[in-house]
Amino acid sequence: MHRICFLLLLSFSCLGQKAVSYRVPANGQITLSDGIEIPQVDAGYTIFLTENKAIGAVVFFHTELDTAISNSIINLARQRDLATLFVNTENSFEFLFEVKKMQELESYIYQACVNYDVPIDNLLFSGMSLEGTRALKMAIFSKSDDSQNHILPKAVAICDAPLDMVRFWAETDKAWRMNLNEVAANEGQWVSHYLTKNLGGKPAEVITNYINYSPFCYTAEYGGNARFLKDIAIRAYTEPDVMWWIENRGKDYYSMNSIDAAALINQIKIDGNEHAELILTEGKGIRPDGSRHPHSWSIVNEPELLNWFLGL
Repeated sequence: MHRICFLLLLSFSCLGQKAVSYRVPANGQITLSDGIEIPQVDAGYTIFLTENKAIGAVVFFHTELDTAISNSIINLARQRDLATLFVNTENSFEFLFEVKKMQELESYIYQACVNYDVPIDNLLFSGMSLEGTRALKMAIFSKSDDSQNHILPKAVAICDAPLDMVRFWAETDKAWRMNLNEVAANEGQWVSHYLTKNLGGKPAEVITNYINYSPFCYTAEYGGNARFLKDIAIRAYTEPDVMWWIENRGKDYYSMNSIDAAALINQIKIDGNEHAELILTEGKGIRPDGSRHPHSWSIVNEPELLNWFLGL
């Protein structure tokens, strides 16, 4: 059965902007692991338009519904004549295991840029956590033979994203088995099982699959796929508050995404990338409800990030 796509023109008076949304209605469930399912979300894109002709766009790899990290940067981008584009598949926990999913996201970016006259050569791919993983994977994908539009971003900004899936599998599996914290254990269970299922086994069994999938892998020669990032401006934001992780999740440095961020930036700087930056913060991680959490988009100084991008 074919899914029906529809086009909506939306006005957001609270943001002082016009947005256009192209959505493919959701129609099912997604199984993450035994006993854990999530509903599909509407796939597609939403683009927040500029008043003047757009000179580029900030691209996020999630739905526009997550306003916790979107509202402020939309207006900030608009003030700089940058559109803000949100693209997503039907899976809100999309890992991009499949080429067809990356082609799908690529097609949404291409359609939005062409339809609304956004320069496709001036894009900033961005994302928090797994969305940041997607941003890097899409940048790497743009250079592959499977890419249909070869949309190479000028820059990528990731916020506390897991990059090395060999490490990530090990830490999530450990968190699940130790069961020291309910939140960490539940996430650890489905993430480790999801990786095992989609990559064909555990890292010890199919290490090449994990290396080929990861945007960066510390144990792989030259960081694995990091070699595709040496000519793209990269910023990696992270708040390495190890005491918070020890006290609140029973985790340490080996369990923190900060270790991936530092290793990636170090590797691509060694490779000759002159626009690779590791941004460390302290005490900036605050969730929308006011609670302290270093794994938060709030550590990103949005005005400064946009200024950096425009200055490239």
